[in-house]
Amino acid sequence: MNPFGTELILGLLSIALHYTATFKLPSTSLLKDPVQTLSTVVPVLFAGHVVLIIVANLLRGNPLNKTIKSLGYSILATLTGTGLLHILAILFGASLIEKIPNTFLFSAYLSIITIMPCFESFKETAWVKVFIQHSPTTTPEIYAYAQAICALSGAWIGAIVLPLDWDREWQAWPISCVISTYVGHSVGVLAAFIWASVKSLFGKKKSE
Repeated sequence: MNPFGTELILGLLSIALHYTATFKLPSTSLLKDPVQTLSTVVPVLFAGHVVLIIVANLLRGNPLNKTIKSLGYSILATLTGTGLLHILAILFGASLIEKIPNTFLFSAYLSIITIMPCFESFKETAWVKVFIQHSPTTTPEIYAYAQAICALSGAWIGAIVLPLDWDREWQAWPISCVISTYVGHSVGVLAAFIWASVKSLFGKKKSE
């Protein structure tokens, strides 16, 4: 188990992609116009993670047919996740009728950040083990699990401030959730690195 290898590189590339796409590339500000900004962010993030999935497969020496299969599964899972997260956002308080673009674009943003990195990390057959049984063991599984859980947790934390009567522009839906999702994913990469490092260290001590 090497916490300094491919997974760390992919995690750091993901952080750079998310930061650039969310805060640097859009011509509009997230605080001023979240819908217009996310309309730019979401396609860039999606295309960026498609590239990262291809790069991840190339780094592992996977054949072309396996790369295409992984890419196809990732797109299908991300589209499905967007729909499910949109429904969950409404169940957790987002307006059913008003600000539909805001909710949809945030759902797509969250779906891309939580789901697509998983296809950069582990085999499709590991989903039950990692996310249902909550028992990631390999470095790729640890990175995928930590990134997804921390990004989702970040999105939830960001929603806490929305109903508070502070009258700040960043409290507009879904600005705080977008920012906290980005922060949560970044924390997830760091947490995965520490987790994998500790696991690797204790694994070496046991083998000695």
